Amino acid sequence: MKHVRFTIMIIMFALILPLCSGYQVEAASKRDYLKIGLKVGSNCVSTATLKSDQGFLLGTIDGRRFEEGMPLPAYNEIAISSENGNIVVRDMDGVLLSADMGSSGCIMPADYEDEGILYYDGTPYRGGIQFLAKSNNSMAVINVIRLEHYVYGVLNSELGYTNPKEALKAQAVVARSYAEQNLGKHSADGFDLCTSTHCQVYKGYSGEYDATNKATDETEGELLLYDGEPVSAFYFKNSGGYTQNSEDVWSGKLPYLRAVKDEYSPSYPWSTSLSFEIIKTKLESAGFSPGTIESVSINGYNNTGAVSELKIVGSGATVYLKKENIRNVLGATIVKSNMFTLGKGSSSGAGNGTWNISNGLKGSESSANAKLYVIGDSGKAKKIDADGLYGSNGQVTIVLGSRSSESSQTVTTGTVEFNGYGYGHGVGMPQDSAVEMAKQGFDYKEILEYFFADIEVE
Repeated sequence: MKHVRFTIMIIMFALILPLCSGYQVEAASKRDYLKIGLKVGSNCVSTATLKSDQGFLLGTIDGRRFEEGMPLPAYNEIAISSENGNIVVRDMDGVLLSADMGSSGCIMPADYEDEGILYYDGTPYRGGIQFLAKSNNSMAVINVIRLEHYVYGVLNSELGYTNPKEALKAQAVVARSYAEQNLGKHSADGFDLCTSTHCQVYKGYSGEYDATNKATDETEGELLLYDGEPVSAFYFKNSGGYTQNSEDVWSGKLPYLRAVKDEYSPSYPWSTSLSFEIIKTKLESAGFSPGTIESVSINGYNNTGAVSELKIVGSGATVYLKKENIRNVLGATIVKSNMFTLGKGSSSGAGNGTWNISNGLKGSESSANAKLYVIGDSGKAKKIDADGLYGSNGQVTIVLGSRSSESSQTVTTGTVEFNGYGYGHGVGMPQDSAVEMAKQGFDYKEILEYFFADIEVE
């Protein structure tokens, strides 16, 4: 009988939780929680299990602040389900603990203020879990977590823990700044940021390492600021020698995202081939109707030597791909950067054949600052000046300098070979260069100030 009275009391508390503020105790003083979508969209679930060694605390999330509600210290495992639009909480024997958590309900481990860990379906997370009811008795799963703990879960995924400490600290600042500036990026779906490269790769407690946590702690709260406001701190893998102005990649011009000649960029050459038929398929998937592809040509460069426009002539239409849309349409992991030249691909693969190098093949000039890597008999690469140099493999002639006055390179048959260097959109901090600068003794603020114009780290 005592068990029955206890169960009824729990149910009564749960039912009045959303309406009664008398049971809410002020939570942590920092209003710095954010919402990370773990299971959203087509990945929504109908049931879930939570575990916590120290029990649970039912509460609400209001903006960026968690408000404590009813404690459940006697339970180490609970089951959550979506039933008729309600988020229902039961113990593992099926006894009802809450008939509906509501749209702002959040479940924290009881020791959340003391670095407590909560397990969602066996996977550990800091902070708490919010469930949002969706259609067909499904629910989205959201990790409600402090900003610093979010950076813990991001840092190794974006820049491995074995990298130099100052590079990790620079990455911590840009990851934190990116999160702060992009809060609400997925607000239409009820959370701030996702766990993929669309935002930042987040793996929760499972993705933490001592080195990355230490880099986060040593930069705690620090953001990149421009005129006192957090900036969109973009980053990518490798610059290929130059970073890019924001307007040369996307549309908006931001004063702190200016092109920089990257003196610390490790060499990152790449080559890939796309047949005319594959290019046609990719264009059609993007909504274009080119017909049979007749030619592909570079139709313009920006001031750093990156391709600004690709012209694709088809029997049905001529398609112009501009800026980052080149990579978006053709594949950002295929065309790794816009720092590329075109060649005619061969059936035996990209990059085959002998290339002859000369400095008098054409009359136009390339950049006086351009560099070229030549591989000798020993297999070692040596950087040489590429001013005015051109290469030919008997099928096509290309400019070897990193910046070219050539208005066009055209391939008219079969397969296009993209020969390039660098990896990523090119805006902000190149991670490979941050690592190299750290190895050379630069601290994290010097790294950030090199790649972001007129910013402060505070």
